[in-house]
Amino acid sequence: MNRIFRTFFIFLLLLTTRNAIAVTVDTSAEKPIYDVSHALVNDLDSLFNLASTAGAAPIQYTDNLDQLYERAPLAQNELSRLLNDISQTCHTQVIIPEIKTYQRAQQKIQRKFEGDASYITDIARATLVADDVSTLMRSYHALNQSTEVVQVKNRFAEPKASGYRDVNLLVKLPESEMIVEVQLHLAKIADIKSGPEHQVYQQIQQIEDIAQAEHRPLNDFEMMQIVHLRQSSHKLYHKAWLSYKRQSLAQFDPTHIGDQPQAA
Repeated sequence: MNRIFRTFFIFLLLLTTRNAIAVTVDTSAEKPIYDVSHALVNDLDSLFNLASTAGAAPIQYTDNLDQLYERAPLAQNELSRLLNDISQTCHTQVIIPEIKTYQRAQQKIQRKFEGDASYITDIARATLVADDVSTLMRSYHALNQSTEVVQVKNRFAEPKASGYRDVNLLVKLPESEMIVEVQLHLAKIADIKSGPEHQVYQQIQQIEDIAQAEHRPLNDFEMMQIVHLRQSSHKLYHKAWLSYKRQSLAQFDPTHIGDQPQAA
């Protein structure tokens, strides 16, 4: 009986040893897995995670409007140089408008800032227009390195009621030390803003100005008009924004493109 038990035990031992020998251990370094979908999301995530700033509004170095306008040409030239450098590096389009007129600045200060000129920050301003989300984010990082970003309004994360999206920045220039406005646009959205949306904006502004001039709130009919106008704008902006999301997907995985609806 002991002999039979001993033979059975040896058989089990041999079987176990054979299985153990058959198992091989791969000691080579684990190869990183390049997750295409994760790389894709990073561009959009970076944009959505660009937090809008909170707290008190930035103010200029003085509340004297005449002094601000004395320095404005210097600031506009400085801003133009900086953005042209960024444009060449990141392949964006630069738009440098004229300095805001003194009269318009006065109107804005009285209407919006209760007469305090230190709060006006768009006397000198400019726009960078990108063809895709990645380029827009590269432009932001380049601007952040060459200036002091003092305010961020991320309207991609929180679009306007019309569906309009951009990144609106206030930056303090290193030489003139003046705060100026820089808008980061995507091309198709910028085209809508300067075209169909501009007409909608003018109509809405006219409706609101009439109510304000008469010192009354908007009535139901006026509110319905504004809702209808904004809905038409929203459709245009939404379609343009979806095209950029699909464009980002296509850069990494063409199988993601389709007619399936995408989240706004």
